Amino acid sequence: MPTAVPSGRSSDPPWVRDLRSIVKREHGRGWSLSEQSGKVKLTRRYPDGVRSSVVLDLAWASSSATTVLTQIQTIRCRMEEAGQALSEAAAFASDSSPGSSSRARAVDWPLTVRAFQKHKTSDTGALKPETWDEMYAPVMHQVLEVLNQRPAPRDGHAVLAKLRDSYGGEPGSAGRRQRIQYAAQLLRYSVERAGAERRWAPPQDLSALVGQRLRPKRDSTPITDPQLIRLLDGIPDERWRLLIELLACFGLRPVEAKHCRPTGDGKLNVSYTKRTSRGSTKPRRVQGLDPIGLPNLSTRVLERLAAGIPQLPPMGSSDGVTANALSTYLNRRAVWRQLRQEAESAGEHLTAYSFRHGFALRAHQAGGLSPRTTAALMGHSLQTHSSTYGQWTDEETLDLALEQAKRRLDDLQTQRLPIP
Repeated sequence: MPTAVPSGRSSDPPWVRDLRSIVKREHGRGWSLSEQSGKVKLTRRYPDGVRSSVVLDLAWASSSATTVLTQIQTIRCRMEEAGQALSEAAAFASDSSPGSSSRARAVDWPLTVRAFQKHKTSDTGALKPETWDEMYAPVMHQVLEVLNQRPAPRDGHAVLAKLRDSYGGEPGSAGRRQRIQYAAQLLRYSVERAGAERRWAPPQDLSALVGQRLRPKRDSTPITDPQLIRLLDGIPDERWRLLIELLACFGLRPVEAKHCRPTGDGKLNVSYTKRTSRGSTKPRRVQGLDPIGLPNLSTRVLERLAAGIPQLPPMGSSDGVTANALSTYLNRRAVWRQLRQEAESAGEHLTAYSFRHGFALRAHQAGGLSPRTTAALMGHSLQTHSSTYGQWTDEETLDLALEQAKRRLDDLQTQRLPIP
């Protein structure tokens, strides 16, 4: 078997031939090393033949071999995973390399925040601009505030700890969790894409910073149709009454009321896209389910929406802000406070999402729709539907199905019908 010949000229020192051989074996023919002015020159040849080179701040000497290999690995990772150019990735590798003589660069945090905003809204489209303004921007302002505190935080964990201590929030609460998560995204971006030192990276596990709830979170429960009728009778403002009817008849998230329109064939087109870490929801067409005791309410809601009379109330543009606006209005209504008190005494908990939950209960219990069909109408996956609504729909649906099965078995026995 022929012996492999190390890349490079035969006159090169053995350490150079060995180093080039390792680079070729680990990274392929597109990476090569040479000497320039006593320094290590790294060249990247792309598949289309274009070349790009950078001179590393490392002496062309055998003592640099290990550091060269470490930096090339970091550079390749930054280029392929973070989309950085060769020069940008090399600067990052030099700054983060142990024992590097290059001076650590100070982070321009306001500039980094602006770049992060562009990355989230314009470059990737992960966030809508209004979501940034309402949800992320306040947290970014808080991060900049803690970075200017004295003593200044020296690493990513310290930034998050100061953020937690300065702006509070109950341990495990949604507000505290979001604040820590949004700030961690910024810190991760600063390291992976903006060239900040690795010390600014957030911890992989944020649970200790978020904390655990002192009291378990109470899940929202569905509003029943009789409760809904009582509530609507106590809502004097036609705009808010239309909003509640819309949520109850079509099972919408509060924010989706701002992103829907009648289709002309008795359905509602919902164009809102909810983005999560698991993906995005798709636009959907929903047919209303009238609450028992309010026949044809879905049709009347569609007619008023089409006519634009009345207009829906101002609610904000993100789901959390919209739900809070609706909660604020409801909490000012005596009938809602009475309904909530009655629900609490029965171990239930009414919220702005109870109208959406009520739609799910009506679909299963009165309409006999399957979980899969109901999930599609509500714009989420079957898995999400089962985990969110299974705690109270499964038992109700099971009882209904068993009653129907018992009646059918009784009919078979009474009529002596052949068993299928």
